[in-house]
Amino acid sequence: MSGLPKSSDSTYRDIHMDTAKGITLGLRDIHMGTARGGANWNDDIRMDTAKLDTTRNATTVKQNSFQMWEREFLESPEVKRKATVAQLYFLDYYFQTLGYIASRKDRRSRFDADTKKRQLSATDYTKEFKSYCGRERVVLRKRRTKLRVEQFHIIAQVGQGGYGEVFLARKSETGEVCALKKMKKRTLFKMDEVRHVLVERDILTATKTPWLVRLLYAFQDAQHVYLAMEYVPGGDFRTLLNNSGVLKEEHARFYISEMFVAVSELHKLGYIHRDLKPENFLVDGTGHVKLTDFGLATGALNPRRIESMKIKLDKVKDNQVVYRSTLERRSLYRSIRNEDPRYADSIVGSPDYMAPEVLRGKPYTYSVDYWSLGCIFFEFLAGFPPFSGGTPEETWTNLKNWTKVLRRPEYDKPEDLIFNLSDIAWDAVTRLISHASVRSSTLAQVKDHPFFANVKWEDLRGIRAPFVPALDSEIDTGYYDDFTSPEDMAKYAEVKEKQRNVDKVKEKDEPLARGVWVGFTFGKNGPPKMMEESSYDDSAALATIF
Repeated sequence: MSGLPKSSDSTYRDIHMDTAKGITLGLRDIHMGTARGGANWNDDIRMDTAKLDTTRNATTVKQNSFQMWEREFLESPEVKRKATVAQLYFLDYYFQTLGYIASRKDRRSRFDADTKKRQLSATDYTKEFKSYCGRERVVLRKRRTKLRVEQFHIIAQVGQGGYGEVFLARKSETGEVCALKKMKKRTLFKMDEVRHVLVERDILTATKTPWLVRLLYAFQDAQHVYLAMEYVPGGDFRTLLNNSGVLKEEHARFYISEMFVAVSELHKLGYIHRDLKPENFLVDGTGHVKLTDFGLATGALNPRRIESMKIKLDKVKDNQVVYRSTLERRSLYRSIRNEDPRYADSIVGSPDYMAPEVLRGKPYTYSVDYWSLGCIFFEFLAGFPPFSGGTPEETWTNLKNWTKVLRRPEYDKPEDLIFNLSDIAWDAVTRLISHASVRSSTLAQVKDHPFFANVKWEDLRGIRAPFVPALDSEIDTGYYDDFTSPEDMAKYAEVKEKQRNVDKVKEKDEPLARGVWVGFTFGKNGPPKMMEESSYDDSAALATIF
């Protein structure tokens, strides 16, 4: 083309991405070297975010003489996340494109074979080919269409939080049923919750395991962000636990084993949950559990929350531990639950399941999630969490003095003897609720314990669950609160108060940056099998990419 320099001109810069404005790192920009046949064709975009090559990194820094602020900028969590998001975006984009091309070729070959077999006249062939092209244009239009909340039919509200609502919805075009989580951008920004939502979105998109709630779509508009997740109709595990009370050991073994596997899947992704409780596990239509609510599964807790927990622990340091009988503690806890069903979500509620090192703001590892599972396991067998008290202050005192408070539940009355823990079950509990240096911290260690000797770990979801939800349809909401019922809505009085307090919080001085929600959109085209009639070989498409 006239006006363009010749390919031999060494001063010619290829198409590049100058999006990092104002940053002069002395680096060659990311360029499209594969378009040219030069000797350095392999010096192209590299995927180094998945693995850290310290040798290469150090050499790069030395060669380019990075300044301290430049190194800190490159190593910041935000930049690392955006690099990974960009990588995934382009991989997904080309995967979807190659998949579409493969499907289109397949449809065309089937169309040609069909018309040839029927020996159509030229006029009839032209007519059918025109119709075929019209269908292809419809598919292309769908691929270009941005997802909007108007494309979802809201059936009922099934959840309410301080920062948004959750609705049972059906996607009009495909008929998919989902749980649609709606959150205000402005609220998330001023409450420093943006990172937590982005992490939840990243975790949901990073795995396809049946143990974690699956993300169908993530999209946004000017005011809100939306997460459309699979709908899990059996409600949360807290509801099941409230209805059943104490679990038999074989049932407790079944559910805690599934929870261990679910948390292990999260750990494989490199995340620590840190705030596990029965409410974080949902029961699916077959009675098996799925882990959800990953908002706190990040590298660091909100500093204000850490400071708040430290202050509460410090306030009770001189309090005396109140020793209560097993029956008294169980009765107290059940009465609290009956009075306040939303106790776990309460602003004044205590973190009954949170590990000591997290509460104190000390360094911690994946093992903090095993502490939480140990506390949940204890509650399965005893009917109350190991450190619960009659008041939040008493619970904080128990947490501060956990080594003195942790006791084996013992019942004396003949009718209650069945609730006493076996020696092997108590040993399994104390391997989890223990000091970090000796605590079980891997799924392999849990599997090796005699209490789990007969668990069929490789086929847990193939075993019939002790409780299977009785569902009328795929949109049954019977195991969730009824948001049209004044009685059920009374449970959310404190959540509503929290929302009002959040609304009163002063807006931040700095404006909401446009780039905050970069990389949030996910699955806007939907699964290929729903968009297009034919299927294609995923592995072949990926092989083409790489």
